[in-house]
Amino acid sequence: MDRRTTRPQKPRLPSHLPLLSDHVLTDDSELFGLTIQGDFSDQRGGEVIIEETHILHASFVGADLHRLRLVDVLVEGADFSGADMEEASFSRVEFTECRMSGTLIPRARLQDVTFTECKLNGANFRMSEAERILFDHVDLRGTEFSAGRFPSACFYDCDLTDADFAQALVGGARFHGSALTDLKGGEYLRDIVIDSAQVLPLALRVFSSLGIRVEDDREIPEA
Repeated sequence: MDRRTTRPQKPRLPSHLPLLSDHVLTDDSELFGLTIQGDFSDQRGGEVIIEETHILHASFVGADLHRLRLVDVLVEGADFSGADMEEASFSRVEFTECRMSGTLIPRARLQDVTFTECKLNGANFRMSEAERILFDHVDLRGTEFSAGRFPSACFYDCDLTDADFAQALVGGARFHGSALTDLKGGEYLRDIVIDSAQVLPLALRVFSSLGIRVEDDREIPEA
């Protein structure tokens, strides 16, 4: 199997993107070739399609965006905290300096997606499938990746404290510079790449999951 890692493709945006603000999202909304700003918090918009668009400093806190489709979208400084994007589909999408704490993105399909300097702590990617995905300097504390497919994903300089990889498929993924403290599901991190500084923390998590203890005392315990 070819496990070479390639960087995600960047969004393809037109040169002119007229501004859209104070828009009300509805089911099946379709937005193309725009710059989107404004407050969309708590709005409901199932199966919304957004293509060739720049989302800039917009707020989608608590929004219901299930089955959201993003294609060729650049997202900068936006807030998706607590938003529900279950079964989303992202293709050539970049998130930069976004707040996404507690965001729900389970059962999503993610292709050519980059998260840079974002807060995704407590987010849910359960059962999602990703192809060419990069997390760069991202807060992923307590984030759930369980039962997902993230082959050859890149987690560079991320905080993965308490993140859950139980039953996840991550063969070929790279974790360079990332904090792996109290990682859950460490026994499922097969065929991954780490740097030398991560060997001991990850080994201890795997030992713990297998019931292996590290003790220097050679005394045989009494029955």
